[in-house]
Amino acid sequence: MKSIYFLTFWLLVALFLCISCIQQRDPLPSWNETPIKDSIRAYVKTAVKIIPEKDRIAVFDMDGTIACETPLWFEMYAAVNGLNQQSAKDPGLLKCPEYQYARKLAVNPADSTVLNHWGKYIDSMVWKAYAGVDHEEYVDSARAYLLRTNDPKFNIALSDLFYQPMLELIRYLKDNKFTVYIVSGSVQGVIWSVCPQTIALDRSHLIGTRQMLVPVYDPADKKTLFVINKGIFPPKDDKDGKSMNIYAQIGKVPVFAFGNTTGDFGMFNLTSTSSYPHAEFLLNHNDSIREYAYQPWHGDALPGWQDTLKAHGWNQVDMAQSFRTVWKSE
Repeated sequence: MKSIYFLTFWLLVALFLCISCIQQRDPLPSWNETPIKDSIRAYVKTAVKIIPEKDRIAVFDMDGTIACETPLWFEMYAAVNGLNQQSAKDPGLLKCPEYQYARKLAVNPADSTVLNHWGKYIDSMVWKAYAGVDHEEYVDSARAYLLRTNDPKFNIALSDLFYQPMLELIRYLKDNKFTVYIVSGSVQGVIWSVCPQTIALDRSHLIGTRQMLVPVYDPADKKTLFVINKGIFPPKDDKDGKSMNIYAQIGKVPVFAFGNTTGDFGMFNLTSTSSYPHAEFLLNHNDSIREYAYQPWHGDALPGWQDTLKAHGWNQVDMAQSFRTVWKSE
């Protein structure tokens, strides 16, 4: 009988220690111990005490914030694939710059003869790649291509080029009853193609730039096609357009925002107006060894971006210093 009591005692001790270990487990193990990590944890603890669950809204940019965007981003990889499929069937299309660029990028996604000159063709490459195609077909095609194609530098499937620290952060926020949204400048279809299975967010939480779609009804087959047309529904999910789309589709001011370029400043400005404690973070790509190093803007340069961060009390997150690991495979 004593042996049973002895065994029970030690089982209870082991259970207590196990529970304590779970409670003390680091929710952000891929982050280095830095003031940034401390500030994130401190903010979440404060938010849980002060902010009602219904108002714990967190917004994240996608390209360059939770997933790699260099040399190409998900949207453009999918566009290159679509354009090359078209030109393979109709070589006459190769007289157009969009198709010429797509052929080069399929060989070398970092081809500087394209990336240094393609600015005015980026939007047309995206819509031409799947013009006239049902939007759901685009979602499926993008997902299939990103799943089967590896990044040439990291030898990781394109669909897996999500930053492990950011996935942990999203999970940490969700565990603390934050409602998380992805707010991306990329078209909505490509966000739908890769985010649901990676970060377990359904489409209602994935806000992207919306392409012009034309509904085609087929009552006989109980189906409606939404055919991709030229153009987007303004505003594009960039700069103040992000704020406008967050307001239109969420209807609340976020309390937590994470981006990686000056194009996310609109989202930061919106979050800064919350009456609750709020936090804004910009991921600075300064790790040329494990990822890439580049300035945090696309298009117009903003050399004083760090001054803007300091003036508003926004946080700069340097990848090289903050990320213990970058990819899940590490």
